[in-house]
Amino acid sequence: MANAFNLNHLKAQIGGFYAKHKQTTNISLGIIVGVTAIALFWSLYWHPKRESEAGAKLAPLHHYFEKDSFDVVLKGIKGKKMATAPEIADSYPFTKKGKEAALMAGEAYLQTGKFEKALEYLDKVDADDMFLGASVLGAQASCYAEMGNLEKAGSYFEKAGDKSKSEFSAQFYKNAGINYEMAEAYSKALSCYEKIKSEYSASQEASDIDKYIYKVKSLMGDFNP
Repeated sequence: MANAFNLNHLKAQIGGFYAKHKQTTNISLGIIVGVTAIALFWSLYWHPKRESEAGAKLAPLHHYFEKDSFDVVLKGIKGKKMATAPEIADSYPFTKKGKEAALMAGEAYLQTGKFEKALEYLDKVDADDMFLGASVLGAQASCYAEMGNLEKAGSYFEKAGDKSKSEFSAQFYKNAGINYEMAEAYSKALSCYEKIKSEYSASQEASDIDKYIYKVKSLMGDFNP
């Protein structure tokens, strides 16, 4: 009897609360249902459709990109209906293929000497991406190096080495060291060179890394042969 009384009492309380706040409750429930419906529509239909569209438009550009036909990647072919990498990146910014197009556009702008445009599109790519991150950071570093911002270039090459964690890391660290050295950030350069020596001793970059270490130590006044 006590349990029945408690249950009835609870029902009465809920009913009273709903009657008192009926409009607010209905609005809240409507918002929840609406947001859930939008999320399901986005994840199950709209986003996959956009991903597929971006992939179909990007596919023809791979051939030209691999052949270093960067003007085609950026401007297309006159008289031939095809999307360019910047157009795909701008139209499909939240898709993986859209980000891939942004990276392609950034690389193409870099190779054609348009460094600020390259950075604009490279910034559209998530540098935390496991597969694209190191490439993005390396391309950004190259832009900063070409623009004369050597210490920033060094920091981006170093981040690329940290992100890559592969056989390419040694090359990124060496590029970082060289740019740091030219920027007279000698301690940072030394750190990168020593990382190659200690962590990537089997790499090609490590074969002559001692001379870089000796040089930068000499510039720091720390080298005593």
